[in-house]
Amino acid sequence: MELKAVEYEMVMGDLSAQAGKPGLLLLVPGRQREANVMTIGWVLFGRVWEQPMCMVMVRPSRYTYGLINEAGVFTVNRMPEGFDEAVLRCGTVSGRDVDKIAEQGWTVHKGETQPAPYLEEARLHIECGTVFTTQMTKEALPPMADEFYLEGDYHTMYLGLVTGVFKHD
Repeated sequence: MELKAVEYEMVMGDLSAQAGKPGLLLLVPGRQREANVMTIGWVLFGRVWEQPMCMVMVRPSRYTYGLINEAGVFTVNRMPEGFDEAVLRCGTVSGRDVDKIAEQGWTVHKGETQPAPYLEEARLHIECGTVFTTQMTKEALPPMADEFYLEGDYHTMYLGLVTGVFKHD
């Protein structure tokens, strides 16, 4: 596999479309294993402070939450066609209980611009360093969000500076 650096703006549309279904894969450095993977669908791509940014959301109840807070780095991986079931599986089991990467037979590599893991099998990945986090609260959210937080498990938002975007050839 060869990595080819590409412009962020060239992949933002594809990443946004894939976030809807089946989702993208968020990878963070692990404790017990090299990496942990989690399916994400709530993600934003754009620019803030004239810089390329990616915002991901993780609930405090998720295993990934502690890992992303410790590491301060992450990658977002876009899998190729044919991986829908595997992507969905990564959103239904916890990394506390299952080594999802080993279960799928995937290969992990260390990022080019960040010490964050990415998947060799991905079609492309973006590397990010966290520059800002904020915890959502009921008071700060509009009523339309209520149905997503029936148990009060509000997301933390992680704004990551995009330091590298790579297509996998």
